[in-house]
Amino acid sequence: MNQNTISNRPTAVVSQETQFKNIKGNHMNNPLVNRTPVNNILNKRPSLKVGTGFSGIGSPEQGLKEMNIDFVNEFMIEIDKFSRQTYQHNHSVNNVYTDITTINPKELPSIDLFVFGSPCQSFSIQGKRQGLNDTRGTLIYNGLEIIKEKQPKFFIYENVNGLVNHDKGNTFKTILLSFEELGYNFHHKVLNTKDYGLPQNRERIFIVGTRKDIKDTFVFPEPLNIKTSMNDFIIKGKDYSEHKFDSSNVIPNKQTNRKNTLSIDYVVKNISYQSDRKIYSSNGISPCFRRGGSLPKINDTKNNIFRYMTLEEMTLIQGFRNFEFPVSKTQQKYQIGNSMSVNVIQSIYKNLLVDYINIQDYDEYKKCS
Repeated sequence: MNQNTISNRPTAVVSQETQFKNIKGNHMNNPLVNRTPVNNILNKRPSLKVGTGFSGIGSPEQGLKEMNIDFVNEFMIEIDKFSRQTYQHNHSVNNVYTDITTINPKELPSIDLFVFGSPCQSFSIQGKRQGLNDTRGTLIYNGLEIIKEKQPKFFIYENVNGLVNHDKGNTFKTILLSFEELGYNFHHKVLNTKDYGLPQNRERIFIVGTRKDIKDTFVFPEPLNIKTSMNDFIIKGKDYSEHKFDSSNVIPNKQTNRKNTLSIDYVVKNISYQSDRKIYSSNGISPCFRRGGSLPKINDTKNNIFRYMTLEEMTLIQGFRNFEFPVSKTQQKYQIGNSMSVNVIQSIYKNLLVDYINIQDYDEYKKCS
């Protein structure tokens, strides 16, 4: 066995109990949130072979499962042991790899789709615009090498939207040139989670590629005609007292910003960090979840209480349902903040993987557009 490969058996641990089944609200009428797999044998589509890099807890795999796309999960690559633990608890996969920098791409199974998103901290590209050679020594280079060797039909690359302007745009131009050298037509666009049925202000750049020998019909999904707020994910009448914070220093925010329905009605005075001062109204959307820092503070208007957002709410607002975390709360918060939003990746699938989506499921998704 390759030293970089570990057992793909799920870790035998007791997972924390989730509250997904108890959540009620307008979001339950949202077809992209209330997703029920359809057993559609008559319209069976070909099986999709999938691999992911920097896999985290498996947002791409979760999206495929809930869209009822028949796929073979060939491999995942994730260096963080706690993320692998959560991944393997929720997903079956044929091969698990730990360190993308030590993998020989030739030894990986063949795939049709590769989804990855290298850490933004990894960029040290000098911007000489030499394409793939410029990326050598960075983590994105290892992902590009996998595409170069395995030549999947499609790829999806995701990163923070700040990548677009990194080093005055030179880094992004180098990455785009690298993808072109690999023999792909591609499209790129910044998408926001709030536009795809989930109340979170989370902007991410997506690059979606189709191998040049395949007809490229992909277009990025338009925002869905679905508006949700944090209240749609909050249980009215639930006892949230253990999530309260000291509200003695809470004052009204005189500069309320309702841009993008991100409403900051109150702030906590005498706190140094600006982000920790803000209290977001549950009538609006949440801030972007991050892997570090404290839990978002909210004014829960549904229960008339100032409190922290719960991990269960954050999990749902990232699009994960029927999902369990067999790790500590600290690790759960890290993993939620480090994930792709499931609804966003599903909206991309809808336009990219048309030949693999069961007709009945696809028709239901088209109604959401």
